[in-house]
Amino acid sequence: MNWLWFKLYDATLYSESGRYQPSHYPQALTLTYARAIEREDLLSATAEEWQRLGLGSDADRQRWLGQLATLWPDVAAGDRLTFYVDKAGAGHFWWQEQLLGSLAEPQFSAAFLAIWLADNSRDPALTRRLRGQP
Repeated sequence: MNWLWFKLYDATLYSESGRYQPSHYPQALTLTYARAIEREDLLSATAEEWQRLGLGSDADRQRWLGQLATLWPDVAAGDRLTFYVDKAGAGHFWWQEQLLGSLAEPQFSAAFLAIWLADNSRDPALTRRLRGQP
């Protein structure tokens, strides 16, 4: 993913079948950051995307952002943040090899993955690559 001419991160999607299938878990999305980004900027970008995509209610988004604010660190170049969604739809955040915490709400998991996988994502080319589409 690039912003203007700056590379922000590389994204990789993993699934049990090796193919993307909406709401068929387990799935994991790993972001490997190419530059330092402060937690507040990550939270702001996440909020903007949920708003733009119309995901969750205002109350949902505020609750989710509050939970993320307690989990996410600032990231540096080379850091990996992985979001793993288990068979029940609960989401688990890993930073490097350390579990940051979990959110058991399947609606959150779907909304978080949608930032990268929705038909109307901000970067359709990245979405197609993650989905394994031409």
